[in-house]
Amino acid sequence: MEADVVEIPTAVLSSVETLDELQDWMTAQNPRVLAELRAARKEDLAGEFKVWKPRFLPCTTESK
Repeated sequence: MEADVVEIPTAVLSSVETLDELQDWMTAQNPRVLAELRAARKEDLAGEFKVWKPRFLPCTTESK
């Protein structure tokens, strides 16, 4: 298979209803993404994570 070619099974193409679903399937086939998700989940279960704190910055506009 060529490096620029992605093979998608017919069953997958028949079952997806949106491009988002197809993108989700393609993401789930990427070994690097899966490894990162598994590592993040392992850290989460071990309590080794930082709580996300939203950071709000003032947004100046010309109307104000």
